[in-house]
Amino acid sequence: MRVLVGAIGHESNTFTPFLTQREDFYILRGEELLTTPLRHSSLAGIIATLQARGVELVPTIMAGAMPGGVVARPVYEEFKAVVLDAAHDIDGICLFLHGAMRAEGVDYAEDTLLRELRAKVGPDMPISLALDMHANIMPDMARNVDAMVAYHTAPHDDAYETGVAAAEMLCVRLFEGVRTCVGFAKCPFLLPGEMAQTALEPMAGMMRLVAEIEQRPGVLSATLANGHCWADVPDVGVAAVVVTRDDPELAQALADELALTFWERRADFGVSAEAYGVDEAIAVALAAPESTVFLSDSGDNPGAGGTTDVPLLLGKLIAAGASSAVIASIWDAAAVQACMAAGVGQQVTLSVGGKLDTRHGTPLEVTGEVRLLTDGQMYHGGVRQHPGRRRLGPIAVLNVAGVDVILSSTRLSFEDPVQLRSLGLEPLDYRLVVLKRGYLTMPFAVVAPRSILAFTPGATNCDVTQMTFERLARPWYPLDRDMTWQPG
Repeated sequence: MRVLVGAIGHESNTFTPFLTQREDFYILRGEELLTTPLRHSSLAGIIATLQARGVELVPTIMAGAMPGGVVARPVYEEFKAVVLDAAHDIDGICLFLHGAMRAEGVDYAEDTLLRELRAKVGPDMPISLALDMHANIMPDMARNVDAMVAYHTAPHDDAYETGVAAAEMLCVRLFEGVRTCVGFAKCPFLLPGEMAQTALEPMAGMMRLVAEIEQRPGVLSATLANGHCWADVPDVGVAAVVVTRDDPELAQALADELALTFWERRADFGVSAEAYGVDEAIAVALAAPESTVFLSDSGDNPGAGGTTDVPLLLGKLIAAGASSAVIASIWDAAAVQACMAAGVGQQVTLSVGGKLDTRHGTPLEVTGEVRLLTDGQMYHGGVRQHPGRRRLGPIAVLNVAGVDVILSSTRLSFEDPVQLRSLGLEPLDYRLVVLKRGYLTMPFAVVAPRSILAFTPGATNCDVTQMTFERLARPWYPLDRDMTWQPG
């Protein structure tokens, strides 16, 4: 029994003003997929499950990059070709695809890959997918695969288990000879992840329903994929998917039930974290009794494709007289070089940020003391940094009126206190820890005495009504709050 395996992951933000290039990806090819530790990824779950069943694996590619701008077309075509070229003399296919990749001229990259893959292998080849919870699932995707399942948690801590589930559904086809059937329904709802943390209501209640559906007779998996809302393409939204054992009517009925239940609760979905406008968020954080408050610069979140160079929140913190604060981080290679030229302990005046996302920010002039310089931290944790991408380029820490500003020469995503500690910065020593994030990742959440989300401008603005959608098919909630919708 031979099964093709691989993983291609990218969350593409069409509001981010730069392309994601090949050098932004970590890439493993062929046997490297089987010999490189993949930690707790979905592909690791797929591989371990199939190997335990004695399946011969046909490894293709593992390619992933930090969320960002649309992927350069040649890069996407290269990755797609690796999968398609290997799709012969096999008995099944099991892939991890993020589900929200866009390439130049290709709105739904995974959908196109699957359509071409199905055309090559024919209608009888079983294909099973593991997906990110923020996948934008298209109707054709549901028609071109035999099973799919997405993460059930946000923040995501079940990637490995999702890979296991996808592989197990493929095994139902391969070893039991039972057809798997996919039911699919999709709500026209732009839902930021900050409104759908699975440990908090109302998403917690929806995930209880997902779990209950998965316990019903004949059901193999259920999925509620929230989609990636920062994509100006015709069709994005919240998808309900149910996979059954040879029962297409049941699969569709349950997918419709799940989607309709979600739609009926749409007005309940506000930001689940403690959240305020920028000025109020700063005031509340500065007045908080907690020893340390984590403040999220949610509109410029690299975890959803933000540039990390919008300096508005930094400027407001300085104007508010904030001290004992750290901000992680602002991408500005020129500012880093200026700090390097000056040296540690020296005063510099320079402009920070506002050079990439010029729609949402302008350069901020600051004067401060260079506190720290490094040629690149060694960071071994997190979920997006592959072992081959540990050197992150020169970094400077500039202290501006009591605010430690981490300036990076590459775009960084701070997801773990280890990243700050590797720079000699202990987060809990500060009164304010400002992260360019939406909801906190789990490593930060477990140490944060209190966290506040600030509604800030940028490519990942949590108030999607403030974004300019030109291609999205209308009506669409919440842009059109009076609209109606029914599955089917």
